[in-house]
Amino acid sequence: MDVASRRLVRQRAGGRCEYCQIHEDDEPYAFHLEHIIPKKHGGEDDPSNLAWSCHSCNLMKGANLSGRVHGEIVTLFHPRRQQWNRHFRWVGPILAGKTKCGIATVQVLDINAHDRVKLRDILIASGAFPPKRII
Repeated sequence: MDVASRRLVRQRAGGRCEYCQIHEDDEPYAFHLEHIIPKKHGGEDDPSNLAWSCHSCNLMKGANLSGRVHGEIVTLFHPRRQQWNRHFRWVGPILAGKTKCGIATVQVLDINAHDRVKLRDILIASGAFPPKRII
């Protein structure tokens, strides 16, 4: 991926993971330029198919496009086409899905894994989380 695309996607996201909203300065691992629709499913390198993702969200998402909620197959959150606030809300350090799409995304990306919640708890105590403005 070229430097210009990486810079554009990072700036567009404000340095935050477009799934869990953690800021890159608060995460010990490098962030990833993530294909929302993976290349193996026909996704392209166009910025409209790229998201800024933390290490954890990107690795858990992998090539997944959907999850299961109450036995129903549901597509995952698409940061370019959907509004974050419509699908998610914060309950302290826990990310709750407001829609089936949000619930599936939280589950598949394991956004409320113990270590991730603990980090957000620390950031909340320091006043650094949740973000004032969701991109």
